[in-house]
Amino acid sequence: MSRVRAVLNSPWLRVAGTLAGVALLAHAIDFPKVMASFGHADPRWILGAVGLSALAVLSSVVEWGVLIRTVRSSHPSHASLFTWRRISSQYLQSLFFTQVLPAGVGGDAVRTVEMGRHVGHSRVLASLAGSRMSGMLGMAIWGLAAAVLLRDWLGGGMLIAIAVLAGTIILVWMTALGSDHIGAHRLVGRVSAALGRAVHTFVEAFSAYRRHPHAVAQCLLVGAVGWGVNLFALDFAAKAIGVELSWTVLAVCIPMGLLAALAPFSVNGLGVREGVLVALLVHTGISTAHAGAVSLLVDLQMIPFAVIGAALWMRRRREPAPALVPARI
Repeated sequence: MSRVRAVLNSPWLRVAGTLAGVALLAHAIDFPKVMASFGHADPRWILGAVGLSALAVLSSVVEWGVLIRTVRSSHPSHASLFTWRRISSQYLQSLFFTQVLPAGVGGDAVRTVEMGRHVGHSRVLASLAGSRMSGMLGMAIWGLAAAVLLRDWLGGGMLIAIAVLAGTIILVWMTALGSDHIGAHRLVGRVSAALGRAVHTFVEAFSAYRRHPHAVAQCLLVGAVGWGVNLFALDFAAKAIGVELSWTVLAVCIPMGLLAALAPFSVNGLGVREGVLVALLVHTGISTAHAGAVSLLVDLQMIPFAVIGAALWMRRRREPAPALVPARI
């Protein structure tokens, strides 16, 4: 069993899985046709897609920002670090690292390190966990709505599965908000004092969210709206290359592709994610070339904003670091 775990955790397995996924994708997709569809893209639809993507990014900034500003309410010092301008800059920089680092949590790690110096790493991790759960719940809600409309195609099993997923996320949210009353985290302190303090601070952050229900409500609402805007942005991008694709199909297919990205035999799901999405889109009746183009659009959607993040990161590196007192964990 230990040998199996060692194989699954091997980075060479992920590299091999990624190369295999990319090779299969390249074999299945006619890339010259895909590139030709990009070359004839309608600039009006592209402009609309970029505008909606910008709104989706803004919603993600707000989704995370309301939580990080809530946990810093007990740390009024360094208030300039938590202006919306600074939070937006930090989020865009994290997008850049998400694109360049071979892990889906690269951007989260950057935010944890940068913001954790001032409010504590556990509090930042709590804000990231909350924003992730909000995004997942928004994705599940849109997927559930799409599954209802597409129930004749998907069947009742998929509808039930998405409903269970949405219910599970809600249950996790409720458990996290009341985790300070459970007391199980105190057992960790008996094993490791440092880890116990970190877990206690993480739990304390969620108890702060419970005392500020408006922040949680804003995070959940913005997360749901942001994912919907993101779906329509991809719909516009598909129309730009001549693909008529309903948001309902995207609302179901994209999350399934993202789940495939969790496979332990690929680097950040690269190749596997796109392959699953292409297979699902082809199943809806779209040509392989158009399905491949849409899968690439999903990957390229955040590139312009990652470039902005890279510029912000390089500018920040040239600025002198402020002399601030670091916060406790």
